[in-house]
Amino acid sequence: MNKQIEELKEDRTRLIKIVDKLEQRIATLEKVLQSHAKCIGEIRKICDEWVKILPRTRLSYLLY
Repeated sequence: MNKQIEELKEDRTRLIKIVDKLEQRIATLEKVLQSHAKCIGEIRKICDEWVKILPRTRLSYLLY
């Protein structure tokens, strides 16, 4: 009976470590996604400015 309890405690400890690692990875991914969203927003602003400036050329059609 004691052996089973010890095994359960070890399993619990392993699961807690796994969950902690997953939470860290999720937090990192959230930061990366926020950064990428910011970059995409900045790129879209630049593209919008280019479309206003450039005549309707192949380049402007490729941008939109």
